[in-house]
Amino acid sequence: MGDNRIAVVVADDDPAVREALADLIDSHPDLELVGLAINHEQAVRAAVDHRPQVVIMDVHMPRGDAPGSVRAIRDQVPEARVVALSAHGERETVLNMLAVGASGYLVKGTPAEEILEAIIRAARDQFSMSAELLADCAEPLRRAERASWRFEDLVGNRLEDSYLELLSHAPCGVLVVGPRGRIEYANAHIRHMFGYSSAELRDKRLRDLVPERYRTASEQLIGRVFTTPSAMSGRRRDGGEFPAQFSGGHLQGRQPRGVVFVADLSQLRAAESRFRQLIESSPDAMLIVDTSGRIQAANHRTEALFGYDRDHLIGRAVEALLPDQPLTVSLREWDDSLEEPVGHSMELVGRRSDAKQFPADVSISPLRTEEGLLTVLTIRDITEVQRAQFVLERSLELLEVTDRDRQALLSHLVHAQEAERGRIAADIHDDTIQVITAASLRLQQLRRRLRDPDEQRVMDKLDETLKLSLSRLRQLIFDLRPSSLEHGCLAGALRGLLEQMRTETGVTYRLEDRLTAHPPAETMALIYRTAQEALVNVRKHAHAKTVHVQLLGLDDGCLVRIVDDGEGYNPLEVESRPGHLGLSLIQERAQIAGGWCRIESEPGSGTTVEFWVPLGTPPGAPLATPDSPDSPEGDPQP
Repeated sequence: MGDNRIAVVVADDDPAVREALADLIDSHPDLELVGLAINHEQAVRAAVDHRPQVVIMDVHMPRGDAPGSVRAIRDQVPEARVVALSAHGERETVLNMLAVGASGYLVKGTPAEEILEAIIRAARDQFSMSAELLADCAEPLRRAERASWRFEDLVGNRLEDSYLELLSHAPCGVLVVGPRGRIEYANAHIRHMFGYSSAELRDKRLRDLVPERYRTASEQLIGRVFTTPSAMSGRRRDGGEFPAQFSGGHLQGRQPRGVVFVADLSQLRAAESRFRQLIESSPDAMLIVDTSGRIQAANHRTEALFGYDRDHLIGRAVEALLPDQPLTVSLREWDDSLEEPVGHSMELVGRRSDAKQFPADVSISPLRTEEGLLTVLTIRDITEVQRAQFVLERSLELLEVTDRDRQALLSHLVHAQEAERGRIAADIHDDTIQVITAASLRLQQLRRRLRDPDEQRVMDKLDETLKLSLSRLRQLIFDLRPSSLEHGCLAGALRGLLEQMRTETGVTYRLEDRLTAHPPAETMALIYRTAQEALVNVRKHAHAKTVHVQLLGLDDGCLVRIVDDGEGYNPLEVESRPGHLGLSLIQERAQIAGGWCRIESEPGSGTTVEFWVPLGTPPGAPLATPDSPDSPEGDPQP
């Protein structure tokens, strides 16, 4: 080039927009149009051939993708700068372009003067972006900064109070002893145990609560990180003594303080009596067995189930009732374990006194006593349960066969609906938005030639009308096909919905994304549409002020919970009315993916919508029921 004008390449697949941009650049004395392109491949080739200073490029064009084109241009023509121009203004799209090196991002409908200014700024290696886009991209950073400040303030001021609150709910007596050995805190168990009030215990020493013969031992408990329990006696306010167990520890906080735990052993006798009553009143057969497998005790239900008198069972091997099974080995393993044993269940075969056998569910639980480790066996005859389970399994198989065709049809309808949404969004972007953008650029060129103020005001109003049309069309594109879903960001797509609702209705929101797995594209679209339907109900009917949306990973699936503080309703009345299809659609969409849905609401108490879909099962799979092992938390099906 023989002059100092800025060389520009224009890349846009819509002819009207491309020609309007070309005319706009030609009209500026400091700019020179050196090339045109109609797709990403031509954009890169034009940049290499003409080596412009600026490439103004539509993000959505055929034959490639925008981030790849920016990388290629920056690699092959390092001096070139790229300004993105698109009908999409979502955060994910903008950040993806900036991450690969774009020098600016403008939304179609931006005034011509701003487009020209962005080209000139890019040539100076300066950045350009509309204010609303910049604010939207910076919002996550501001939220993170505010959340971090609140967390640090909470931890710094509340940690010690949290320890004391936790100790107040301990199931035993708790004393907190200060650096000078004086009692600073005593929970309700201690006050009841020793007969003192809080004021009377304050500033006493631990040795004041034990007989004189235990004072030295009590002082040794204070200040240690951990001590094993010591059997001593406590002394009450009235001078009476009671057997007790003391152990010491250390309490974290601003000052070093000791903590002492006290258990009243006199209560063990009452506990043993309650334990015997519990075993005897159990509806199931219960046995207490020692580590050698010998029966030590049995309740009356054991007599009825096995047909033996309990006196006949005492001292006999448990194999007499549960023969030829690996039960004794499991009991003996507990005796040598250094860790606290954990109970479990087994399905075994029981044998009655008449030699008849039956399937049995046996729960095995450890029981530590002063005499050693014992085992409690709870035995239930599950003959009828297995018979009912067999009938239920056959019924479920028939139900699945019947349901499969319906789910396949619903799945097809959802896929067809998403495809139609995508086609309509593409038509709006490739045709309507492009034509209106071109008209807006032509209108702004015409306005600069007008000198009459009244005519300029008319043109300004017409320009505002075109901008409003573009804004609404971009929102319609987002509703039909959120770009966040195309980038695999479910939370981003939902945040766009919530932001739109907040802007238009004033309903504030909180979005929690605790989903670590990445859903397949089809499942992600189904989750989004289901949540969208629920949020439409909130917007139209709830009259809510706030809504809370959670994405949770649960049982190899995604649990979505949407809670509003609106007016609520009676589900039985509303769901039966004609025209209320939204709730049915929410449930059917969840079932398509092999999941479930639950809706809870009461007048005046807001509404909770929960639905769960598996992330590894394609749409059309059999419906999971909350009673099955794969259902989250065993929740009942609504």
